[in-house]
Amino acid sequence: MQLAVLLMTLLAVTACAREPDLEAGPIRWKAQAGMPANSWSYEYQFSKFAELVNERSGGRLVIEVFPPGTIVDAYEQFGAVQRKAIEVGMGVGGYNLKQIPEAYIEQGLFGTFSELEDFVDFYIYYKEGAVYRLLDAAYREKGCHLLRSLGPSHLALISRTPIYTVEQIKGLKIKGSGAEPNLIKNLGAVPVTLAPAEHYMALQTGTVDGLIVPSYTIGTTHLWDVGKGLLRPSLGQVAGNIYVNLEAYDSLSDDLKLIVEDAAEEAMMYYVETITRNLEGMLETAEKEHGVTIVTLPDEEYAKILKAAAPILDLAAGRSARSAEIIKLMKEYLLEKGSPMNRYLQ
Repeated sequence: MQLAVLLMTLLAVTACAREPDLEAGPIRWKAQAGMPANSWSYEYQFSKFAELVNERSGGRLVIEVFPPGTIVDAYEQFGAVQRKAIEVGMGVGGYNLKQIPEAYIEQGLFGTFSELEDFVDFYIYYKEGAVYRLLDAAYREKGCHLLRSLGPSHLALISRTPIYTVEQIKGLKIKGSGAEPNLIKNLGAVPVTLAPAEHYMALQTGTVDGLIVPSYTIGTTHLWDVGKGLLRPSLGQVAGNIYVNLEAYDSLSDDLKLIVEDAAEEAMMYYVETITRNLEGMLETAEKEHGVTIVTLPDEEYAKILKAAAPILDLAAGRSARSAEIIKLMKEYLLEKGSPMNRYLQ
């Protein structure tokens, strides 16, 4: 009889202990994107990540993505994630340069990778993820966790009028962020800082002569109305990133952590596959329907861009001890791949 009473008491206590968990409902994370909602990064990487987490967690972890500036300015996102005003930041490394010196490299450099797949291979998988681990360690020191989701886009110089030679770039006012201002200066042009929402008007009014931006934005933000030149080959890549507050991440159960990690990596791959499939169609539309002149520089002209980009690697290496390690690995990788950049690197 006493045993039965004890068992009933234990069951009642256990039921009461579980009630708060049941009543608490799902874990809800706020995420803010640093790129506009019409960008491919927002649609195919950031939103895809949230969708996968929401679906695979069975609603136990719900991530809501907000457009840029809804909660904080894009350049304030990292601090907001640190203090858990939002749990997730989505943008590019350039937004986080004040807190993370290595983000200068994380965002992407120039003339290093000709294919998006090579960018992902180096930053995420090379030498069993050596570069990713270095970047994540830098984020963890500042109370955040960089997810394995760096979605690269090809960078192009979109200009008010077509540019046919590197010499024509000299003296122009060109928008750039992250490492881009260094390339702009090395090409003899003047760097200008603009928020993404200002790009169209700045190009239309002549506040800038050109923008270094993902090439797909010629269509997604209707730059083809005001920018009639697009320069190829790719100047380099810029990568969208996703990072979370470390305390919020550590509080998740192991299975939810796995869902978050897998969803981030899958969203990255989905993004790369999708933009690779869609980009040429977008550029064809720009050329045929909107009068954009797409100029592909001959090898001897593109070599001038590589030469201007090469010193930036050593500049990046000097930003921190981890940055030096990453650049050392990058030079090794480029050597293995037989990159044209090698002839300009020390």
